[in-house]
Amino acid sequence: MDFLSDHGTLYYSKKIINGVLEIDEREARQEALTFASRFDAEFLFSVDGDAVITNEKTLQHLIEYSVNYEIGIVAPMIAQPKKMFTNFWGALSSSGYYARSEDYVAIVQRKRVGVWNVPFVTSAVLINKEKMKEMKTPYFYDKSLDVDMSFCKWARDKGHFMYVDNEHYFGFLIVSDDYADIVHSGKLHPELWEIFENRELWELRYVHPDYHKLLKEGVEVKQACPDVYDYPLVSERFCKEIIEEMEHFGKWSDGTNKDERIAGGYENVPTRDIHMNQIGFERHWLFFMDEYVRPIQEKVFIGYYHRPVESSMMFVVRYRPDEQSFLRPHHDASTFSIDIALNKRGVDYEGGGVRYTRYNCTVAADQIGYAMMFPGRLTHQHEGLPTTKGTRYILVSFVNP
Repeated sequence: MDFLSDHGTLYYSKKIINGVLEIDEREARQEALTFASRFDAEFLFSVDGDAVITNEKTLQHLIEYSVNYEIGIVAPMIAQPKKMFTNFWGALSSSGYYARSEDYVAIVQRKRVGVWNVPFVTSAVLINKEKMKEMKTPYFYDKSLDVDMSFCKWARDKGHFMYVDNEHYFGFLIVSDDYADIVHSGKLHPELWEIFENRELWELRYVHPDYHKLLKEGVEVKQACPDVYDYPLVSERFCKEIIEEMEHFGKWSDGTNKDERIAGGYENVPTRDIHMNQIGFERHWLFFMDEYVRPIQEKVFIGYYHRPVESSMMFVVRYRPDEQSFLRPHHDASTFSIDIALNKRGVDYEGGGVRYTRYNCTVAADQIGYAMMFPGRLTHQHEGLPTTKGTRYILVSFVNP
């Protein structure tokens, strides 16, 4: 629905079908084919939910090939990142199922490029008008097979060649095997938990678009105060969704020293917070910090190496005038810490910020998705300044305690 809100006006017509409740997959695909034929469409481009198309010229490229070489059915090659699982088969076994062709690996790795005649394509397929005219009910051709296999068996049996194009990088396939389990677990934004299975897509969604610039040689990471580095780390989407996920969970601590979540049951500097392990995100966030925070730490705190990173204190803090509006001066129990601003001052709240007492240096800490990274013990005592209006959220991690 977000896609339709943002881009719906660019399309001549739109139709939404709830495939779970209203129609099964065969009928839905057949309806798309019928819909395209009814409007005398020149092409039908069918894209499944497991296909992520990142090349904005994909459709243009496929149409050019279809027109110039009279190709009726063509698919852009897409694969699961760093795997051999793709949206095409190179050959068929004697039973009519998948078999690996001699050149399959070379095609997948794009050591051989071109447009290849193959016996099976799926996930993203372009069909031209001429082929659509010859198609009646290809998805019902063999109901004993999966829908895409039925379509391809119809094409093979009727003498319609299918092609896969690997001349360009078009995108990738996501791994969706465990996604339903995450959804059924009650997560509000299950995509947040996909960093292991679908790291490439996760990074596109949740890593700040300016992050990778910092890794380039000669690019300086800015200091807001002495040894306090402020840099882009996570996207605005991540910030919005982690806030919503925490509020959806809803079990905020009471801000007192008594805290049964931690060893010993006593918190010296309490906040109103929810820990990552309470929402089942601890392992994911540790991996994220090791892959994305540690490289920046090694760049600025020269000579300090600790892999993998460790942390038992990773939590989202909520500041409100009527709950807890500030945090007294303290040292973090860490080698270094990161505090990530999750929402915007002047929009979501007023006040806030962090003051480093030793340097009498104040940081606004209000750029969404920016991490403030600083030494923990000894040198960087700091305090959270009062939030005077609204609600301020930050994500805090004590790294390598």
